[in-house]
Amino acid sequence: MTHMNRFLLVSAALAQFLAPLLPVLGIGETIGNRAIEAGIPPELPTGIFFSIWSVIFVGFLLIGILHLRAPDHATRQVSGPLAVAGFGNVLWMISAQSIGSVWLDFLLLLPIGFFAWEAAYRLDKTETYDGSLRSILYGVTIGMLAGWLTVAVSISVPDVGRWLLGRGPSDGVWQSLWMALVPATILTTVFANYVSRNGWYFVALAWGLLGIVVNNWARLGTHALAIATAVLGLYILFRRVRFGASGSYPAKP
Repeated sequence: MTHMNRFLLVSAALAQFLAPLLPVLGIGETIGNRAIEAGIPPELPTGIFFSIWSVIFVGFLLIGILHLRAPDHATRQVSGPLAVAGFGNVLWMISAQSIGSVWLDFLLLLPIGFFAWEAAYRLDKTETYDGSLRSILYGVTIGMLAGWLTVAVSISVPDVGRWLLGRGPSDGVWQSLWMALVPATILTTVFANYVSRNGWYFVALAWGLLGIVVNNWARLGTHALAIATAVLGLYILFRRVRFGASGSYPAKP
């Protein structure tokens, strides 16, 4: 492992802080403005819930610094997919701010999510959950990254569906909501059963679902949609608590 390879993770982390600043320099439009310029869709969490990115970005940077200065077995395992996910996220932000293509943004999210899940899988395999500050940092950052990307991919599905059908954000709101909730449920089940036992994934997922609840209850006034999202979210969390997760160690037949 060369010094340059270790530097890539830090570079990806720093770039994720810089990319959102491009609209301030007159390059593109903020993602938040683009997301609601045609109206507010039911599956979109309210703005404050996207602040989870600040936690993820800070953790990402700290992992990058640790990997640069004092790499251990865990960072050696996760640095590759994390760096790819980080640079992919930068590309996605630039695309979303400058181009704003629904289908392109969705397609870019898929490999980012894949590599975030790969990092979570590799971390789970290392079994480094020992209560140390390092292990907590790894778990929180990678788990939240994987969980929030699950939310990001899921809420992008109805956006693509509306684009294909020529619908607006206020058309077929129940269909739009379930086009987000069904993928989120499926992805969560796969993650818990085959990828990682990381509980922080579910913290990020719950945060995203709560954002959808707040969006529908307080901003759109679609209370039935808020209740449906809350019920599904509680069911997902109940199953995680009640049945646990196999993660990268699925039960043998």
